[in-house]
Amino acid sequence: MVRAGKRWFAWMIAAFCAAVPAMVQAAPEDDAEETEGVERAESPFVWIGGVSPASFPFITIVADGGTDQAGGWQAAGATLSFADRRSIFFSNSWSCQVFVWMPIRHAVHGAITPEKAAQVTAVAASGASTVVMHRRPHWYRASFCADFASELETQLDTQMKGLGAQVSAR
Repeated sequence: MVRAGKRWFAWMIAAFCAAVPAMVQAAPEDDAEETEGVERAESPFVWIGGVSPASFPFITIVADGGTDQAGGWQAAGATLSFADRRSIFFSNSWSCQVFVWMPIRHAVHGAITPEKAAQVTAVAASGASTVVMHRRPHWYRASFCADFASELETQLDTQMKGLGAQVSAR
């Protein structure tokens, strides 16, 4: 019998989170009136120097019970593409699957909406990418993704002290 550990379960939840946006589509009977006034969503395109908040569609994993000082968990999964083109002789590109878990309500920071979580994560991911990219003269996917996840977690904690967000990447 194969025993599945906590990491396996976490990856399964994160994979589900990444698949949910693709499953949610407007039904033909949806009324156009319901979408009036809704701003156009940002593209998940990753541009030079930044990551779009649309890259991180947070969904609820554990609902907030509303009884304690803090509660609930939300998660987002994204595939981010990176390119190391700092040298005119050497160019390398790769992608990392990044999974972020964040509380829905925090004792210090209050309610963290999915939009706020995406915005904070995008800013942190942009900063983490810059910091990690310049740590070594050349990068390969296997080593970059792990370092990026660690730095992203640090950047999230820098933006929102004591947030307790968790990040993994592969």
